[in-house]
Amino acid sequence: MSQRMGHALMPQATHDEQALESFLVDMRMHLMQEMDPLDRRLCNEVVAPRIAAHLGRLPTQSAEVRDALEAEPYHQVWLTLQRLYQDMLWQTIGESVDRQYADLAAARDRLHEPRGSLRLDPALPVPRYIAAFDHHRMTGSYHAERSDDDLRPGAMYDRYASTYHVWRNGGWKNDGRGHTLASHVISSYPDLEVHRLLDLGCAVGHTTVALQEDFPAAEVHAIDIAAPMLRYAHARAEHIGAAIHFSQQNAEHTDYPDGHFDLVVSAVTLHETSAAAVRRIFRESHRLLRPGGVMVHLEVPARYDQLGLWEQVRADFESHYNNEPFMAGVGRLDFGRIAAESGFAPADIMTGFRSYTPAMTRLEPELDDIANPDGRLAMGSWYLCSAVR
Repeated sequence: MSQRMGHALMPQATHDEQALESFLVDMRMHLMQEMDPLDRRLCNEVVAPRIAAHLGRLPTQSAEVRDALEAEPYHQVWLTLQRLYQDMLWQTIGESVDRQYADLAAARDRLHEPRGSLRLDPALPVPRYIAAFDHHRMTGSYHAERSDDDLRPGAMYDRYASTYHVWRNGGWKNDGRGHTLASHVISSYPDLEVHRLLDLGCAVGHTTVALQEDFPAAEVHAIDIAAPMLRYAHARAEHIGAAIHFSQQNAEHTDYPDGHFDLVVSAVTLHETSAAAVRRIFRESHRLLRPGGVMVHLEVPARYDQLGLWEQVRADFESHYNNEPFMAGVGRLDFGRIAAESGFAPADIMTGFRSYTPAMTRLEPELDDIANPDGRLAMGSWYLCSAVR
């Protein structure tokens, strides 16, 4: 067994498990660094001109080149490897979690006098946009349970997320998005007093724990649709030392009273839903905020109006082959318009890119603006929509 990594609930890897995970991470890096550039050239310099001969213009949308590109053997290999390394990573992590599941459950059961709380609702329906897919190609997705008090999906997701991001999203805590979100709140709304906040679609609490650290005086609440994720999230937070109140709820319609929160957020949650659900979540965010409260939704940075032809193809992969059916849709949504339609004043709405912040900062003036200097996507950015109630 290698040196213990992270908190008491984090699944640990043996030497052989770690070696296989490292190989799969290297496979991903090889795809990004060596194969992506060649696939981009194939798309832009070979397939696109061929299509242009029939269209009378160069194609600008991925749908115009998809069939022709997918007939190319090199692109077929690229697609296959993109899926293969993820499937193999899920498999090895799943086997590792199963090997030590009894120890993880025992660590969960050792909790005494918890700082936070956990409230589950076994009767809560799972929305079709979750129930119909094994998201991220994770068998059973987030909500499937093998037994009473199951926490396996949470354990798998925690280990997978850190490994998939090559430890570059906050290390074992995988909390970079949470600190990025908090930094935006601090710099863009310096007068906001956060006494009570809510994280929508919290999964295992990566973002939630970061928010608790960055707003230590606040009462922190977090919801998710999946009981196994929440069981793991609660135990994980307790072992880390974070006081968070988790409950099993649908972000489209929660049971909290009107005006209950000063800050309502989500981090990479909306792309797991649907166009109709996003609108309901924005309206629910508006209802939950007290006057002067702030809503912030952080999402994947791919915005289709700013992507080149091959970059659209790459983003489409998530929807077409990686069981993220709404990924392409969320990249085309007008969040500012949806926020306005949900009751937020247009003058109080911001949308744009926010640079990745590994730790919350209150004093960096270059981060005061939500957008990068040219307002366009930069490496390491996240897309944000925020508004004042």
